[in-house]
Amino acid sequence: MTNKIKPISFVPRFFGAFGQFFKYIGSGDYAARCHTVGQGEPFAFEVEPNVITKEVEVIREIEVAAPVLDTVNVDGAHQLLQLLQQEARFIDFIQESIDDYSDADVGAASRQIHAGCAKVLKQHFSIEVVSLDVVNSATENTRVEVPSGYDAKQIKLEGRVEGDGPYVGTLIHPGWKVTQTRLPKVTNTESLTILAPAEVEV
Repeated sequence: MTNKIKPISFVPRFFGAFGQFFKYIGSGDYAARCHTVGQGEPFAFEVEPNVITKEVEVIREIEVAAPVLDTVNVDGAHQLLQLLQQEARFIDFIQESIDDYSDADVGAASRQIHAGCAKVLKQHFSIEVVSLDVVNSATENTRVEVPSGYDAKQIKLEGRVEGDGPYVGTLIHPGWKVTQTRLPKVTNTESLTILAPAEVEV
């Protein structure tokens, strides 16, 4: 909505004309402004605002939140740590500082830990590549196409995601998923927090 200038009555106009006359004669800038107004140029507040509409392309980034569990099975977590400690001395390796060891020493120890951890995973879990046509037969660093309506839990898109797909990109990692769990059943869970008992030779 624009503002309107209120008309001035005759008497104020009559006396004001004398002051405006001398001001018009004394200032060229003021005279130019009066000339512009005399030609009917509107003031800025009298002009309707020009509304500009423009369609812009929306670029969205998809972020998948990490899963939040309502309950946590601590017994299963403790049991897995026990198995990793028994087969690979995993807890010993993680808890000990390796700053004073050479790369060769760390590498030699890592081979044993790797073998023990691999044994635990193969014995108690079935782990496979994420079973999707997109990545099932593709290798890392190859181009793949992700269809529209993909499962965001199994495929994570990196970078700038535009539109609704399909998307073409480079496969960084094929992903893993557990297809079967074979952890041994435990009836007494009171000792599961003891990952490894203290050993004393007598």
